[in-house]
Amino acid sequence: MDILLSYVEPVVIVTNVANALFDTALLMVVYDRLNGTTSGNSDQAQKEIARFYMIYNMIYSLAPLLTTVLLGRWADRRGQKVLLVVPLLGYFLGRLLLLFTDIFQLPVSVMYGSAVINGLTGGFPAYWSGINAITALRSEAARRSLRLNILEVASGMAGLLGSVVSGHFFLVKINNQHGLLLICLCLTLYLLSLLYSAFILRYPTVCPQRRLPTEASNLSLRRYSTEMILLFTCYLLYDLGVTGGENIISIFVLKPPLSWDAVWVGYGKAACYIMFLTSFLGVLNLSRCLGDSSLVLMGIISNTAGFTTMAFVRQNSLYFIARSMMLFSCIPMPTIRAQLSKQMEEASYGSIFAWLQSAVALTDVIATVVFNNLYAASLQWSSNISLLLAAAVCCFSTIPIVVYSWRLNKTDYSQIPGTDCAQRLGREELNDFSDECSTSSMSD
Repeated sequence: MDILLSYVEPVVIVTNVANALFDTALLMVVYDRLNGTTSGNSDQAQKEIARFYMIYNMIYSLAPLLTTVLLGRWADRRGQKVLLVVPLLGYFLGRLLLLFTDIFQLPVSVMYGSAVINGLTGGFPAYWSGINAITALRSEAARRSLRLNILEVASGMAGLLGSVVSGHFFLVKINNQHGLLLICLCLTLYLLSLLYSAFILRYPTVCPQRRLPTEASNLSLRRYSTEMILLFTCYLLYDLGVTGGENIISIFVLKPPLSWDAVWVGYGKAACYIMFLTSFLGVLNLSRCLGDSSLVLMGIISNTAGFTTMAFVRQNSLYFIARSMMLFSCIPMPTIRAQLSKQMEEASYGSIFAWLQSAVALTDVIATVVFNNLYAASLQWSSNISLLLAAAVCCFSTIPIVVYSWRLNKTDYSQIPGTDCAQRLGREELNDFSDECSTSSMSD
């Protein structure tokens, strides 16, 4: 029973269903409110929505930078529980504001406060770094890529479920208002996830950090710092393209020629979440014959092709064709995280993943500002240029992973930190022994 209670998948599933419900609720509340204030002018409403999400996402991404790294260090010393409980509490309290906004017809700018509350409690960066740290601590290095991809598929399937039902729940009226049932269900799921994380989930113990000899530590640090920089660069470039492209897609589908309503928005998000399942199946079947770097490259190419096709979507059917081309696009991020975890001490997982997610949060801000402003500026003459730029950025992210793979193939020493130093020391001892033998022979 304790083994079952040690899995984080229940937290991931419940939280991601809640996230999917909240995303649809927020988008439709903002769209209905801003569409009403612009007298039904579609282009003007698109610009207002893009501006709202630009500010909201900037706050949502920047605010966690103040707390995520501190929570990560605290977690390395006291346990990973803090990286789940504190952010989930922030999720619940911050997104409670959407309920008040809908009930009392408050201005949508109130939701900026939701992003602040969520961010100051660590937000998604702290939450997801905690999930990854716990999973990495409970998995063997050989199976870590698969284990982290299982997390992604659990997250994706939960999002799929939430997205499919979210549009239908939004249309249910309570007190002659849309969205109340959807928001209440979302908050209930956040509360359940918080209670499970706080009182039921069993957390791994934090082991003291093992120290290598100084010489071995310096040698391994020089080697692994370069490789970790390459992995970080690939991860952040890919995240920049994916975040920018997905932000534009979520707005693009609301305007003609697609003109989606809440139900179609839910279906579109569901198609997006199916990519988690197809990516997991790809890892499950192809990891036997392909290495981690090859899997990452395959995922990047898949996403690049999908964004390029999405830029020319004019019909619903073509949208889903573009999504089908992105079937492996969720492979790169968990696989890169697995590669990173194999090159650091277990006692550093919380801090390193917290730094990674903080860098991702900053990258998301850059993506939001650049792509949303470009989309608003190019709406009249070429609205697809933002998606083509996203595809190009994703394509550029192949360069660091190719260099990383080349470095791994080029090296002929062991993957264990300090082994190259030990081998060199062994050679020195062998030479000393040979010198002693020679001296002994000469004396005889």
